[in-house]
Amino acid sequence: MVRRLRKTKKNQKYNYNCNRKRLGKKNRRNGHINDPEIRAAYDEKKKPANNIREMGLAYDVNRAIPIPNVKQQIKAMELELSGQKARPSRGNSSKEQPKQYVAARLEEDANEYAGSRFRMARSMVRVITDMIDRHGFNYKAMSLDWRNYEQVTWRQFRTKVRKFLRIPEQCTPYLEQKGWLDCDMNDPNDPRWKEYSTDDES
Repeated sequence: MVRRLRKTKKNQKYNYNCNRKRLGKKNRRNGHINDPEIRAAYDEKKKPANNIREMGLAYDVNRAIPIPNVKQQIKAMELELSGQKARPSRGNSSKEQPKQYVAARLEEDANEYAGSRFRMARSMVRVITDMIDRHGFNYKAMSLDWRNYEQVTWRQFRTKVRKFLRIPEQCTPYLEQKGWLDCDMNDPNDPRWKEYSTDDES
């Protein structure tokens, strides 16, 4: 069925509640850049692809690391065997970019080890510290305690306690409260750190 143009034109109305200027700005906006290094080097007057390329980064991963094309590889081998030089691809340009320092800084930040971000839940810390206060490091007694509502085995208690002691932000206040902050956990002669009912006890 053919649409009647007159009726379509008649139904089109201007929306006075819409701010066209604000909508245009929103459409032209490239979005918020979270990384401070890229944000500082970003030039609003240039296109996003040019900006990213000048920083030594890849805007399109498919172009930066293309899927190997067998036909092109065969053609390059034929040219090489015939003694002709193969034409270099556009993606593999070894030219130094003007803002290459951004990529170098990002690489340095990525190589830095930030440490483990794992943190135990407060309820779990409360249970572990309470069990250590009651039974020390006797994991068998912890598992047989009537407060062990979740039926945690002694091996699970051992794993949780050791993990808790490896998180300085959480275990330091507890050790300070107990007065064990200056003690050496690896000292086998200290009875406070002796583990009972465990596989690796001597």
